[in-house]
Order: sequence, then C-alpha cells, then structure tokens
Amino acid sequence: MKKKTVKRKVLAPKKTKAVRRGTLKRKAKSVGLKKKATRPKALKLRKKGNRKRIYAKRRAVPVRASAEEQLHEGNTRLIVYIPFNNLNVRETLPASISALTLPEANTQFTEAWINKRVEIFMNFTLKSLLNQTNPHYLAYIVYHDTSRFFIENALLGYPALPSNIRFISSSEYEAEVIRQLEGYKYWYELHLYSDDMYHKAYIDMLYNYRPRPGTKVLICQNGYIYNSVSNILAKYFNFSSSFNCLIYKVSDYINGVRHNIFQPSETGVWTGAIQLEHEIMPYPVYINHGHDANTAFFFAQEVQNNAAQDVWTNNAGHYSLFGDIIYDPYMKQRILEDFLGASAPVASPPYMTV
Repeated sequence: MKKKTVKRKVLAPKKTKAVRRGTLKRKAKSVGLKKKATRPKALKLRKKGNRKRIYAKRRAVPVRASAEEQLHEGNTRLIVYIPFNNLNVRETLPASISALTLPEANTQFTEAWINKRVEIFMNFTLKSLLNQTNPHYLAYIVYHDTSRFFIENALLGYPALPSNIRFISSSEYEAEVIRQLEGYKYWYELHLYSDDMYHKAYIDMLYNYRPRPGTKVLICQNGYIYNSVSNILAKYFNFSSSFNCLIYKVSDYINGVRHNIFQPSETGVWTGAIQLEHEIMPYPVYINHGHDANTAFFFAQEVQNNAAQDVWTNNAGHYSLFGDIIYDPYMKQRILEDFLGASAPVASPPYMTV
C-alpha cells in the first residue's frame, strides 16, 4: 500500500506540470484525450526549428548581396548613347576604307541627309529599342548643335517618342547624363549608331551580367550584317566593334573619370575599346545595318572582305569577317523579329539628294 501511495505522489506533480505548460487551446483540445496531450510539445519544437531556418535565410540575403556589391537593375543606370551626326565620321573610319567611298565632308549636316536618317532611325533603331524586353533604360540620340532646326522639323512628321527616348544636342548630353545618374552607384553607357539594332533581350542581358572587378568595357564581336535595300542578312564578326558598353562607377564619372575608346588607329577609332580592360560578350546581339545613306559603314566593301564560314568561332587574327548568308526565309524572318519585333522589316527607300 505504501508503494502505491508513493507512486501516486510522484505522478501527481508530473500531471500538474504538463497541464501548466500547455496553452488554453491545447487544454480544450485534450479534454478526455490524455494520449494526445504530448503531441503539441513535439509540434512546437518542429515549428521553432522551422522559424529559425526561415529567419536565417531571410537574414543571409542582404548580407551576401552587400558584401559582393554586384551591379544590378536597382543600383545601375543604363543609358543608350546613339550618335546621330555629332561625330566626324571621316575620322572614325579605318584606313582600309577607300577614298572613293568616303562621304563628302559635312554631308551629315544637310537637311536631305538628316531627313533620310531620321526615317531610318524610326523604321529600324527605334523599333529595336521599343522591342527590348527590359524597358528600364534611357536612350539619347545625340545630334550636332547646328542641326537643331532640321532635326526638330524632321521629327514633326512622326508620332511623339516615348519619354525615355530623346533627341538631344551634343552640348546638352553630358549635363543630362549626370542629372540622370543621381541615386545610382553604377552606370552603363551602351553605344549604338542611329541606324543599327540590338537583340530584344540585350539590355536585360546586361543587367544580369556580372563583369569582373576592374572591367571598363563590354565588347560585342559577334552579330549580323543586314542590307535593308537588297534584304540580305549574314553573320558578321568585328574584333572591336562600335557595339560596346562602357562601365563606370557614378562617383568616378562625376569626378571626371572617362574611358577613352576614341583612339585613332589603322582599324578606326572604335577599336580603342579593346585596348582597355575588357570582356567579350559571346552572343550575336547586334545588327550592323547597311543601306544607301551610310557614312561610316559600307556593305559592299564588307562583302569583299571575305565570305568565310563559322565567323563567330573561326576569326583569329581578323579585324572583321563577312560570314554565312542566311538564305532560309523563315530563319531570316525569325532573326529580324528578334531585333525589330513582330512587324516585317521595312525596306529602306533610296537616298535622294536635293
């Protein structure tokens, strides 16, 4: 009898203690079900463990991102620099360009040339910009200050441009860029001529690309060459093309740091880019556009360079290569739509002088 009494005295505190630990809700559920009274304790431990793991994951993300200081869409401003007629194109050309094909001096300042090139911009380059899958960019088409009247007159014949795409004079460009960089840590100056095109995913690709520390320029070597008059599309390679993207820290740029890619050489001033700390973008993301109003690029001369195969991989030691022509109409249409959108390409009308 004494042994039984001792057991009851020992067990009584345990029951009381278990009841004190439980919540009111648990008490209500466990009335008359003594076997279920132990389940909430194990469940509680599992929930605590889950909360610790979730809390650890949430806390780790910002620490990891801030430590690497990666470029990304939130801290990087991307501006597409589009020279219209502000550059002296005769000085940008490689020495191999024949004097017979050189444009007349100051051709780019005439009303006829400006009207024609604005039309080409609207039918090709603008469509490429509007076709981008990532719209978080600014695009400035930079013209010579003396051309303002002709530019403004030409634009009257077209619908208003989106707010992130503007024609701007050369003297206004620098101040406008600095104003737009406020609040950002990095900025990309992406170069594109006013008649050429980028692949629809390229801006998004740049935001997701992680360059090495110290890289100053990203260079696109592989792309396409397209004649909109004859509707010929082919693969193309250029070892240091004008399709490049300069990388700056905003603080450095505001303090006067500039990456000088315009260095005169036998292969043209744009080839100064490859002399900087650079990385090569491996994808064919540009179209070099040939038409009859070119002043810095001549389709017929590019064809004569060579007719090589596999120019995107078999290009060692070459400055530029004209590659395989895309004969399949469905493949050609698909490629052009990747750059221009779903609408069929508009044939470039002949250039008429007045």
